[in-house]
Amino acid sequence: MAVNGDNAYRITERLAFPRLIGSEGEKKANEVVLDEFRKAGYESIHREKFKTSFYNWIAIRLLFLPIGLFLVLLAISFYINPWITLILFIINVFVASRVLGMATTSEIKLMRNEEKNYETENIYVKLKNGDSKGTIVFMAHWDSKSQLFSSSMRIIIIIIAALGAIIILLLYLILSIIQIFLPYQIPILNHILLGISITVSIIGILNFFNKTGNDSPGAYDNAAGVGVVIELARYFKNNSLNNLDFIFLSTSSEELNLGGVKSFLHHHKDKYDKESTYFINFDLIGGTDFIRIITSFGIPRKVSSKKLNELFLNSAKELNIKAKDIYLPTGAWSDYMPVVQEGFEACWIASQPGLKLVHTKKDDMSIVSKDSIKNTLNLCVEVVKKLNNEFS
Repeated sequence: MAVNGDNAYRITERLAFPRLIGSEGEKKANEVVLDEFRKAGYESIHREKFKTSFYNWIAIRLLFLPIGLFLVLLAISFYINPWITLILFIINVFVASRVLGMATTSEIKLMRNEEKNYETENIYVKLKNGDSKGTIVFMAHWDSKSQLFSSSMRIIIIIIAALGAIIILLLYLILSIIQIFLPYQIPILNHILLGISITVSIIGILNFFNKTGNDSPGAYDNAAGVGVVIELARYFKNNSLNNLDFIFLSTSSEELNLGGVKSFLHHHKDKYDKESTYFINFDLIGGTDFIRIITSFGIPRKVSSKKLNELFLNSAKELNIKAKDIYLPTGAWSDYMPVVQEGFEACWIASQPGLKLVHTKKDDMSIVSKDSIKNTLNLCVEVVKKLNNEFS
């Protein structure tokens, strides 16, 4: 039985409507995922409930305000006394570390007011083989959201603010220490640094206005990913491999705090061998026939699975599928990041057009390509076959 790109595209169409956590669309999407797993031939469907909230997004948005204000105060303090600048430097570093901590924490942060928390669920099925020597987890999130800025704009804002703040902080640290031991005054330098600090602060504070809503159909992010996961579940049920077990996981709350995958890891990470378990995450797929493989992320740079990344890139060449490896510094997150942090082999499969339409009303079926979905499916089947052969 061949892999069916049209079936994955059909599932994508069924899910292409706003489905923010806590909305009526979320409930509808939940039923669609359950129904499609049943159509794929699975009677036993696992449903794991967990609580989530908007805590991370609200807190990070609010923290951009003090970071911006402190950068300006840092510049002004340099006119007054270098010791004050050093104190403000320490405060800036502390606040910035809190922002970074919220972005990378393995915990699902909840609101103190219980009414502002939401109960949602991960949905997954398992496919076991008797002589299995490894496990593959295909995963994609089924929730969506909209924001005032597109994801590409948000990334630009965060990168400029983050890198700008780091450079400014280091400059003031060095200059303050020099001035303490070797007093000097270069007014023009102070004025230039103040101007740069104000500019970076304004850019960073823009993120405060990037509120979350429920206006995006989320076809590309990430209905297409769910369609591919469920089609792979159908395909491998009818084309089993002797050496591999499978989990086909549709996570919830990715758009809030990567809550679904964090919940899944909390309950299951100790059940799987990190050397023989492979997580393949689909997020932003189906855009064009150009496949992107995010091979590293973060500042400092963190490489994910070299093995999976090489398998996908080499297999793409063999199948004559256009593919490119991508480094994502910051500003965007996906379910595979907590998996990498836990030490598992993981990769993130995406595609063009990238992030310029994500979290907007334009993320609809008009940007999803049947050929791209089919290429993604064929590429995954090829990689899985190679992994299966390695365990022979």
